Amino acid sequence: MDLPRKIQLTGRNTFIVSLPHEWVEKRGVAKGDAVYLNENEDGTLTFSLKPAERAQKTCVIEVSPGATETSMRNIVSAYVSGAGKIVLRGKGMSTVAEEARRILSGVEISEETENELELSILAFDDLDVDSIIKRAFNVTNSMFNLATVMYRDGSDVLVEISRKEDEVDRLYLLVLRNFGMGKDPKNQVFKAIAAKSIEKVSDHLEDICSSGKGVYPNKLIGGLLDRSAGVYSAAYDAFSKNEVDKGAFSDAKTQYLSDFEKVDETLKKEKNASRMLTLRSLCEKCNKVLRYSEDIMESGTDIVFADMEGRR
Repeated sequence: MDLPRKIQLTGRNTFIVSLPHEWVEKRGVAKGDAVYLNENEDGTLTFSLKPAERAQKTCVIEVSPGATETSMRNIVSAYVSGAGKIVLRGKGMSTVAEEARRILSGVEISEETENELELSILAFDDLDVDSIIKRAFNVTNSMFNLATVMYRDGSDVLVEISRKEDEVDRLYLLVLRNFGMGKDPKNQVFKAIAAKSIEKVSDHLEDICSSGKGVYPNKLIGGLLDRSAGVYSAAYDAFSKNEVDKGAFSDAKTQYLSDFEKVDETLKKEKNASRMLTLRSLCEKCNKVLRYSEDIMESGTDIVFADMEGRR
């Protein structure tokens, strides 16, 4: 099909080209369907109903036994930037590869020789950023439940808490990888802030559980964790619905601050100085969870107003 088409001008600076009617009917194209234009090296444009396949990027990283941390940082950078394959060379490459598989989603060893090891990253075409963030929220929400149970009845949940914290870390890096590959560019900055805040909440929950030995069970901290979980859930609920706060977040925050004041007054009566310092440290960590919840709420509000600006 080599049909000439005249370029037309609509408005002040929008150029349009009509599509052949026969082609539209054959392909089942309808009003509002997305199309994709790609500029080729010779200046021609390719028109398609599907996004063009991106060339798979390969990164080569030299590793050595004495620089494992540096090697891991390089691997994470390659992963986040959208590499499809990561080639490792040098002594200790197998150890580094196993650590990469542990902390990164979808990373598998595809080839290995005496001098070289190849990591392939699986495609997550069916996962969008919102779905990954939702999964990270659900994991941290279950961490709240475990932490609350630990402080209320003394259950040992540290291993499970640590496992879930590792999962949230992997999901956060997967969010960054999606952005690095150009997926879901809309409101990218705000969603990245929310994802980072969720990752930080998981860090603090693990810290609250691991640093509370000797003071749990403790119903005061358990109650405070329960309240902070309510604030966190209200923040994510508004964020996920692209809504400004309709009162649920503010109410949950007010309840938390009220309980925090009661806990603070109770701690003033604690006679064991070491125990009091530990409990105050735990309270401050709960406050950090509150602040990261506020960041999630603010990111959602920023998205709402950014969308409003975009519609003007």
